[in-house]
Amino acid sequence: MERRDFLEKLGIGAAFVLSTSCLQSCKKDAVAASGVDFTLNLDDAANSSLKTNGNFIISNGTVVAKTTTGEYVAATVTCSHEGNKAVQYDKANNRYRCTVHGAQFDLTGKGLNAEA
Repeated sequence: MERRDFLEKLGIGAAFVLSTSCLQSCKKDAVAASGVDFTLNLDDAANSSLKTNGNFIISNGTVVAKTTTGEYVAATVTCSHEGNKAVQYDKANNRYRCTVHGAQFDLTGKGLNAEA
């Protein structure tokens, strides 16, 4: 199963409603899923940046972002390219990006370049 198909079946890219299940690392064709269930209090100073469109935080191995249009989304912080824990939300392009090798993913997890 392709990563994109797996993410679509899970509904990744749907609104993040303060608790979520996320994916852990996956390399090439192998996809490993593990439940990550947590709650973020937006009044907590560590999470308060999520009140602003375009901001993101990293919590529990998960990148949680409030998109430029105000939708909450979440994805694993682990890049599928080489397993680096460096995925961040790219506000300027409304997508996820690995800061190590430049892999880029849309909000559904679809790879957008050769590194993804």
